[in-house]
Amino acid sequence: MIRARHLLATAFGLALCAGTPAHAAGPFACPTKPLEAAQAAKVKALLPTGDAFENVESLNAAVNTLKAQGANPVLVIDSLIAAYCPLVAGQSELSDQQKSVRVTRFAARITRTVFAIDGADEIILDVAFPPLVVDAINAKARAAGVSPEAWIQSTVSAALK
Repeated sequence: MIRARHLLATAFGLALCAGTPAHAAGPFACPTKPLEAAQAAKVKALLPTGDAFENVESLNAAVNTLKAQGANPVLVIDSLIAAYCPLVAGQSELSDQQKSVRVTRFAARITRTVFAIDGADEIILDVAFPPLVVDAINAKARAAGVSPEAWIQSTVSAALK
């Protein structure tokens, strides 16, 4: 049940970014369904300043605050993406494609955050790997008979011992 809601919210969050250059021709644009002014200001105040990915505690606090106010998970995700997108759109030093990537990554991250907070004792880190490294990870995972995520987790855990 939680997995189905997670997948639905992930699809919803990524659909919000469908009008951006990574998914369609044209200039970068935020979702056309903006929040009410009062709600937008409240959500914006909850977001960490600067690069939102660097402040997991602030993102968790924003999610917890919105949930405490009675917002359902999909509304929490929608609200945070709608508040975050204009912050990225205003960064003139970024190309349209870079803006699209940032909002899409934020959508994916916040979706996982919303559904992970309820019962998880783990933190999910987004780590980008070059294609050749991903190929090597996939090969090692196949050889070990595990998923790439499980292989990465066991390899990092072993390296930290």
